[in-house]
Amino acid sequence: MSFQKIVDKVVKLGRPVPGELSVPAPELVAFFVCSVRSMRQWKKGTLASFAGVSLSTVERVERGEQVSVEYIDRIAIALGYEMGYLTSPRAAKTDEEGVANLDEVFGEMQAVSVRPLRTERQVRELAQCHAFLPHRPGVEHEFDEEIYGLVEWLDLASFILGESATNHRLDKTPRRRLYRDILDHVENLERLGMTVLAGMMDAPQPGIPEWKMAVVSFSPRATDPGAAKRRVLLVDRRCVAMRPNFEDGPIPREDR
Repeated sequence: MSFQKIVDKVVKLGRPVPGELSVPAPELVAFFVCSVRSMRQWKKGTLASFAGVSLSTVERVERGEQVSVEYIDRIAIALGYEMGYLTSPRAAKTDEEGVANLDEVFGEMQAVSVRPLRTERQVRELAQCHAFLPHRPGVEHEFDEEIYGLVEWLDLASFILGESATNHRLDKTPRRRLYRDILDHVENLERLGMTVLAGMMDAPQPGIPEWKMAVVSFSPRATDPGAAKRRVLLVDRRCVAMRPNFEDGPIPREDR
């Protein structure tokens, strides 16, 4: 069944009574599961494997068919939600509450274009940003040294490019060697099982309208196999908000 057919089914559902407890309809569960899986660039088979259910079970869920509570709970957990998220009775929200909830969750989000960090050109572009935001949901602390090592490499590249702008005698050869060292570091992270994505976002600050933030995302391939296909990240603008004292730098909220 196509996603559009699921949308059509959801549209045909009767409006819930605000405040009345009810379990999400199978059509709503189908819409949610299909949407989240697609955003993560997961295949149906990937979700089935992580949830410990059969591929046919995932297909039935995404068609809006009745599936046991146990299997739906497994799928919700595999997608990063708690048990009962899609199966427990909940009170329907009014339209105003729904809009307010969406604004609370997505109101501060900014879409940032990303791609795998592979080229010297990308390194130069990232190094021209004013600050770096590492994004590492689900990454164990054993990778801290490698992750923050890459951020330090990029910071060094930023310093060298800044010096180059005022000192034309600097040789380009050391810079190219630096870019290669940075890409070698990325390749090492990939050998450790990481997907490294990078992009830039406009993050104007009071008095600094041209401020740009480099966003570098780290995802374990074992738990997020679709990350390499991801081309957009949603970044909370509050993660890059400056403290009142600019010298203190961005507020460290990297994992939000």
